[in-house]
This record gives sequence, structure tokens and C-alpha cells, in this order.
Amino acid sequence: MKPADFGQRLRSFMRAAVATFSLAAAATALPQTAAAEFPEKPVTLVVWSGAGGALDTYGRKLAELLEKESGWTVKVDNRPGGSGAVGLSQIVTQPADGYSILVLTGTLTFGIAQGLIPFKLDDLRLLRAMQSEPSSLAVLKDSPFQNVQDFVDHMKANPNGLKVGGHSSGGFHQYMLYQMMKQGGFESGWIPHDASGKVTLGLLGKHIDAAMMTPSTGLSQVKSGEIRLLGVTTAERSPFLPDAPTFKEQGFDIEGSIWRGIAVKAGTPDEVVDSIQTAIDEVTASEDWKKFQEEQFQDSPNWAEAEFTERTKKDLEEQREFLQSAGLIN
Repeated sequence: MKPADFGQRLRSFMRAAVATFSLAAAATALPQTAAAEFPEKPVTLVVWSGAGGALDTYGRKLAELLEKESGWTVKVDNRPGGSGAVGLSQIVTQPADGYSILVLTGTLTFGIAQGLIPFKLDDLRLLRAMQSEPSSLAVLKDSPFQNVQDFVDHMKANPNGLKVGGHSSGGFHQYMLYQMMKQGGFESGWIPHDASGKVTLGLLGKHIDAAMMTPSTGLSQVKSGEIRLLGVTTAERSPFLPDAPTFKEQGFDIEGSIWRGIAVKAGTPDEVVDSIQTAIDEVTASEDWKKFQEEQFQDSPNWAEAEFTERTKKDLEEQREFLQSAGLIN
């Protein structure tokens, strides 16, 4: 072989090798590029309660700001029922790709502990807790009850004498009522509603006499005075509700708040989760979000995945102990 022919063949081989290497490198980079571009299609926020309540209000605002701040296309899908089981089922039957995001509340652990939600915490990746607020004992403005003790005294004299209700069975608000029953020494039934907005309608329509509910559930009526809050489950008076007394200042050791946040199906890739977390950061940094939180009387825990998961596991353990001690589960 002539030296010139050998050189030409060597150059041809090198060009082919470089081209092959470039194609391989490009193929290797494709998954990272695709992940970085999440989302490439519309994202669905699955709200596990009905329309009109506090969770739905949060979910729809989140959808609006994800579109505005991050450029996503988002639709909201309300899936009420089963203490959250219907919405969670919708998530776990979809691919673990981040395109279905669950909008849920702290009643998650109550539902799992009681077997109302037939799933485990490990079926989800808990991404962010974005809101928290207390429960409250609420009545209409024309109610004869002026404080918690008035309500308790009536119930002691008339066991189950009032229709009391709130969102879901065996959840946070019923837990707050249970504590009041134990400390006040009275009995009460519970009328569950599958959406917190229906609790307000039930109270306004006098289908229930009193409600355990988050103040934002009947926000406009609370602000106008049409609904009166007899007690709030914060440690101290909320700056959002300076005229609403706490249970503690009325002699009842009752305190607690419920979170609202988002989760995705377990197995969702880290790079997709990172993209979602970045978008949530853009939402929570916006002035629109800060204004919304203030208008809705919401605290902003902003727990990311690790803290959110740890706190939720602790909640589940403590609530199981409570439910067992109360004889509500074995």
C-alpha cells in the first residue's frame, strides 16, 4: 500500500470514529435534555376535594401562578371522595413522570391511619407543604353561643344536641372536636362533607349548627361577621384573626394546624422533581403568591421534600397512637 493511500484511509477512519463518538454523546445527552425541558406537555393538578373549598382555592391559585411564573400549561382536576382516596388513586394509576401532581392536605395521615385511604406514604413523593392554618369552632352570627364554654355547656346539658360537621370523616377537624369533647366532657356526632366549601354552605343553610373548619373555608363570611369563630386552634391569637380567641386562652389545651401541599407518584425521577421544585420556588417568590397567602389568612411553612416527608411520618405515628387510644382503630 502506498503511503498516500494509507494516510487517506487513516483520515477516513478518524472522521468515522469522531462521527460515531459524537452520535453516542448526543444519544447519552438526550435524557438530560428532555428532563431539563420538563414539562413538554400540560400538567394536571389533581385536587382531592371538590370545587369551592380552601384546598380547591389553593390548587387553582397554584395552577394560575405555575402558568404565569413558570410558563407551564396546567389544568385542574377535582377528584373528591374517600377522604382523599379517590384523588390519590388517580395519581398512583398514572405514570411516575410528574405530569399528574396531587394537591392534598394533612388529612392524608388520618386517612391512612384509619384505613380510609388504602395506600402508604411510600406510594408518594411529598414535594412541598405550602400552606398551613388552624381549625376553628364556627357558628352563625345569630347563634346564642358567644364563646367555647357556652357551646360546651350546652352540649353537656344536651348530649348530641347540636348538629356539628366539617370536612371529611376521621380527619384533622374531627380530631380537634374529639379533643374538645374529651376536655369538655360532652358527646357530639359528626356530619362529614366531601368538600370544605360545602361546610360553609351547610352552616349558612342551617343544615348544621356548628362547624369545625379552617377560617379560610368561609373567608368572606368570617370577614363580614356572618360567621363567628368561637375558638381557634393556634397557640396565640393569629395576626389574621386578632378578634378570634384561641381555645387555650379559654381554658382548653387544644392546638394544631393543617398543611396543604403537593405530591407526585413514588418513582418520579429526581430531575423531574427538581424541575417541579424550581417552578414552586418561582411561585412562592412571586408577589402574587405572597398577596394570596395574606388574603387567605395562610401561614407559609414551605417545607421541601425531606422535611415534609419527615414531619408527615411523625404525624402518622402520633395519629395512630391517638386513634388507638381513642378506640377508633385496633
